[in-house]
Amino acid sequence: MKRNSDSFAKACSDLIGRIATNITLAESIIAAIADGHLTQTSGPMAMSNILKGSAGKQLLSDFLRAWQLSAAHLTSEDVSCMLRAALNSFQLAVERSHRVDTVWTGPDVERSIVRRTEAVVNEIIEEAKQELLVVGYWLVTSTIQVQELIDLLIAKAREGVKIRFIFDPAEREGSIDNFKALNDKWPSDLQDAPREIYTWSKELKKVVSKSGIEYDRKLHAKVIVADRHDALVTSANLTHAGLLQNLEMGFRVEGNMANVVVEHFDLLISEKILEARK
Repeated sequence: MKRNSDSFAKACSDLIGRIATNITLAESIIAAIADGHLTQTSGPMAMSNILKGSAGKQLLSDFLRAWQLSAAHLTSEDVSCMLRAALNSFQLAVERSHRVDTVWTGPDVERSIVRRTEAVVNEIIEEAKQELLVVGYWLVTSTIQVQELIDLLIAKAREGVKIRFIFDPAEREGSIDNFKALNDKWPSDLQDAPREIYTWSKELKKVVSKSGIEYDRKLHAKVIVADRHDALVTSANLTHAGLLQNLEMGFRVEGNMANVVVEHFDLLISEKILEARK
């Protein structure tokens, strides 16, 4: 009995695996089985009425034959539920799938297929339609490449894209802090919306080492995410060196895992680990 059950379960997954991308056809077949219009003994005419010219007649015939030979005891309701579960599982797997590309900064390497950090950063920002998350340790706006990047972010803000910046708060020798660097470039008519800036909360900024020495925590993550779907996680700072000169590497992830990144920062903000600042 188990062998027959396994055989029919495979037949269900095989059918759905082949037709799931044609959601209309998949839904029609499941509905026809649930309503009794397709049964284990249905012939070519009944199948043609459901397929309505779509390819898959042999595939459907093989499935109905497997039902008859391996699981004849299952009702139409049983079989339609099995197919529905298989279809839902397929759709969930597609929703949670993701594409990953390697991204890097550094000298040109012959035959390398990895993409350049600067190009990917600009592409992610340009394609944002609703929101952007920009997380960084160091922002240096004194070079043309970073100025152009800030200009692009300003243009997206003017389009109504909500932008959240999360920066390390430390001042660095020979350079203004990240917040002043950004504010100096940001137009006064966009000071309030739709831009938000976050950093360590005052309570969590300082930490004490085992030896009793107090020091500042580092907000060292470098992340850009567009629309909770397209994320770059990289070692590169938003500086000329980070985008063009250093040896930096990261991954661009398109799919559900990008949303997981944003949700994590949402939690850091909601739990007051990160706090808003001007």
